[in-house]
Amino acid sequence: MSSFYCIVNTPGVPVREISVLASRDDARATVEARTLAGRWPGFETVVVYDGERLVAVISNPSLGFAEDPLPLPDLAA
Repeated sequence: MSSFYCIVNTPGVPVREISVLASRDDARATVEARTLAGRWPGFETVVVYDGERLVAVISNPSLGFAEDPLPLPDLAA
């Protein structure tokens, strides 16, 4: 069973909120986290986890963060 949750970080107050997400997969958890981010004006990041596994990071573009991650090549051996 998955245990999705997210951590809301605000400027100057890391880990302002921890919220459990009722999701069954990564995509749905990310959608729910975006909805939660909409209720936190001025949020810095919302970080989504499945247990200890990082799923997604949602950044606030109004604070100067990029909306989409930078494209990095996969250089794994």
